[in-house]
Amino acid sequence: MTGGQFQAASDGCRYRPYDRPVAKPPITISCDCGERASLAYGERWTCENCGKTWNTTQVPKAEYDKIVRGVRLYGLITIGPPLLLAAILIPMTVFSGIQYALLFFVFVLAWGLLVVPQLRRRANRLVRESVPKWKLSPE
Repeated sequence: MTGGQFQAASDGCRYRPYDRPVAKPPITISCDCGERASLAYGERWTCENCGKTWNTTQVPKAEYDKIVRGVRLYGLITIGPPLLLAAILIPMTVFSGIQYALLFFVFVLAWGLLVVPQLRRRANRLVRESVPKWKLSPE
């Protein structure tokens, strides 16, 4: 089995790929009747309970793009330092010795186990605190 994780779901355990790209954050719409849906920017949704239609393009594009930039920055912060170190240590391994490959392995392992979870928690907290709430009107 290649990189992945198991996630408990209401329908039992299912396999969910772990190495998917960082996606744009969804916009959650809450209808006046209580129904909720998560949509991508630019999508329309019609509530099944009351029939109202909601359009996510009412969200200001500049504000949504700011959120997307934050999500992409998180991706760069998590992968940037290991890539930079690889650019330095791989040539050193080729020309000097295998000990630099071991150093690279230890660094990437420590980065993935110790630093990335902290970055993820901080990024999630920042997104939850800074994301504006928009009042959309049905069409």
